[in-house]
Amino acid sequence: MSLMVPEMSYERGYCRPECTKCSEVCPTGAIRPITKEDKSSVQIGHAVWIAANCVVNTDGVECGNCARHCPTGAVQMVHKEPGNPDSPRIPVVNEARCIGCGACENLCPSRPFSAIYVEGHQNHRTV
Repeated sequence: MSLMVPEMSYERGYCRPECTKCSEVCPTGAIRPITKEDKSSVQIGHAVWIAANCVVNTDGVECGNCARHCPTGAVQMVHKEPGNPDSPRIPVVNEARCIGCGACENLCPSRPFSAIYVEGHQNHRTV
């Protein structure tokens, strides 16, 4: 970590769609000003699912927290075995729709490592 360089950590919370405080207070301009309306179209990263960490695979239970709390609907639950409606459901991430808010990572029950995390982008992208 470097001094005055923004870094996202979703251990204690996530980037809420209605909040723009970081863009208002950033002293270096590394976080560009953004409006609440524009926030849903700016991608600061994208979610990546780690199958080996997911409770569906480690504990044999369904969860879906990541999909339930995704504000853009970028995480969808699909059957692990396509065509088998009795198979457990696992998350699939639509990277183009994901804005990188971290709600999925923050609310994932897998420990000590989350089954889904946000991979940040060097520069913001528009979705």
